[in-house]
Amino acid sequence: MQTNTITIPLLVCLLVWMLIPLCPAHAQKRTFPYTANLEGAPSDEAEQAILLETDTFSREDNPPRTPALLRKRIAEDIPTIRSILYALGYFKIRIAWDMDTKTSPATVTVRITPGPVFHMATVILTGLPDAIAISPQSLDLAPGTQAASSTIRAAETKILADLADRGYPFARIGSRDVVADHARDSVDVHWTIEPGSPCTFGPVTLTGLDRVAPTFVRRTISWQEGKPFNATETDATRMKLLKTGLFGSVRIEHPATPPADGVLPMTLTLRERVPRTVKAGLEYATDTGPGATFSWENRNVFHEGQQLRTRAEINGVRQSADARLVFPAFFGPWQLTTEGKMAREDTDAYASRSLSTGAIMERKPAPWLRTGGGMRYRLTTVDDSDSDQTTFGLISFPIFADAIRAKPLLDPDSGWTLKGETAPYVDTLGQDIFFFRARVQGSAFLPVLTSGKLVLALRGTLGSIGGASLQDVPADERFYAGGGGSVRGYAFQKAGNLDDDDDPIGGLSTMECTAELRARFTKSIGGVVFLDGGRAFADAVPHTMSDLFWGTGVGLSYFTPMGPIRLDVAFPLNPRQGIDASFQIYVSIGQAF
Repeated sequence: MQTNTITIPLLVCLLVWMLIPLCPAHAQKRTFPYTANLEGAPSDEAEQAILLETDTFSREDNPPRTPALLRKRIAEDIPTIRSILYALGYFKIRIAWDMDTKTSPATVTVRITPGPVFHMATVILTGLPDAIAISPQSLDLAPGTQAASSTIRAAETKILADLADRGYPFARIGSRDVVADHARDSVDVHWTIEPGSPCTFGPVTLTGLDRVAPTFVRRTISWQEGKPFNATETDATRMKLLKTGLFGSVRIEHPATPPADGVLPMTLTLRERVPRTVKAGLEYATDTGPGATFSWENRNVFHEGQQLRTRAEINGVRQSADARLVFPAFFGPWQLTTEGKMAREDTDAYASRSLSTGAIMERKPAPWLRTGGGMRYRLTTVDDSDSDQTTFGLISFPIFADAIRAKPLLDPDSGWTLKGETAPYVDTLGQDIFFFRARVQGSAFLPVLTSGKLVLALRGTLGSIGGASLQDVPADERFYAGGGGSVRGYAFQKAGNLDDDDDPIGGLSTMECTAELRARFTKSIGGVVFLDGGRAFADAVPHTMSDLFWGTGVGLSYFTPMGPIRLDVAFPLNPRQGIDASFQIYVSIGQAF
């Protein structure tokens, strides 16, 4: 018994001693750390690709356990480096590497001698249908251009896409011969195309519809039965249906093999979304106080994509409620929007109560461009410091155009926008008022870092009212500047001329400019530094930049799926004694613009 009592603890200790090398903490110590250097990369693009796509460089902080495994890692990365350089048009490549184990950590150096960049010589396509010609220029492979293998692969995609847009959905590449001539530092490409049978659009079958009327979907289809197949039109139809907001997914299919008669039946499989949406938002500004917005939308009121949108807004200076009924495809590509709104405003400049209604026709000549016009009528009672309470019945005929090439929409990091609207106004209640009002606003988003984590955002606004004096234009139709959506650091509407009581007068023109440097520190946290300038001018033509009010500040952003939540603090750079506060605070959902 005594012997067994001693032996068991000894066996346990021996077993623990044997398992120590297998535990994670111990295994982490058995590594062969190193630093990796890259020399001779022919371009920044090549260098970044090599650093990201090879284990030698991208897993430097996760070293192997032995020098032999490190050599294996490097050797396995050499073909990857060659592929990257081939993709950029370098075909006379020499790659050498060495590993110095005398240093601690070890040093790995990869040296590249890329040689000259190769250029395109000849491009031959055989097998194309007689009526179709595809030039090397259209494939970005004109003689003398850089012979990157990535461009050659992209050219194949363009060839098949071009054929699919001209009635040949089953075209494929039969063979590809790419010859790199090292004597001439050039590349010759020969494709053999197998176009398959030409096809036309056949009958359409719809599946998955419940609340949406089939007639609405069929009106949205871009192609016509009996016309040559066109893949771009099927893609356009898919996007148009998704943008209605009625469908969570749209799948467009046809048979996998060409029918004997060339008539290709089409099937649209749709998954409907819940048609109603409720939204709410909160904001806070030191000049207007807390605020909230509420909206409700039904995107399928009469089962053909008609949209009913209602919205309510309330804050310290404005309370409003409006409703819009949208009829898509009301007249061909034109959309009809009927609207009604009631609003109450109590600002330092004026107090107003208004009811308005209108009808607007609009269309999208391109996915990024919206144009339109219509008629509005606004009945408003205005009380300002310059005159007694006055009631106006203003009829206007607005025309507008919006171009949006910025993406993503909620938090743009590239692209631009341009929006403009103008309208004549006539009073119908005997005030003998007629004037024109125009406003244009543009913005640009410039990525400072390719990762999109640092973006320079710029915005500019110009507005003008002509045909009437400042006193004749109703106070709630004049231009104002200052506040969260304008010149931050100055109180709402106060970046302009004031009366004897230091209340805003408004102006016949406005000029504003903004620059923001937006940074993203983590996936959820970001910051911004901004400079705003602007004011409302008494004349119809804005004065020089020297007359602007300037404000600056910093902000903190918390990114969510519905957009960033921002906290901004702004300071006036040229405050007026006894008028402008030393700072303003703004809390909102979404970017400033």
